[in-house]
Amino acid sequence: MINITFEGESLHEACVDLHKAEQAYGSIAAASLVTFLSDAQAFETADELIDLFGHDINILVNDSLSVAIGSDYRAALAVVGTRHKVDAGGRIVWSSVTRLKLLEISRLP
Repeated sequence: MINITFEGESLHEACVDLHKAEQAYGSIAAASLVTFLSDAQAFETADELIDLFGHDINILVNDSLSVAIGSDYRAALAVVGTRHKVDAGGRIVWSSVTRLKLLEISRLP
């Protein structure tokens, strides 16, 4: 199971409380956010999550993830902990990642 932590209590509250998520991001994005978090926690590793979300999730050059949340927002996540593996090029092996941290949710320009 993927374990997701949050960058700060206010972000945590805005993500786990549907009413607060709706106030912060609107009802459509809030529903997408709740679905994403639920789906993410149901998988064993991050590569399964990446496969499911396809083009809605991007692996950035710093090995963080950028995930579409509805059509107006993106969530930024980073790998946390030390139990994940890296390949010969120093990149994350996503099949070894079980811990992510939600850093922020930002509105698209």
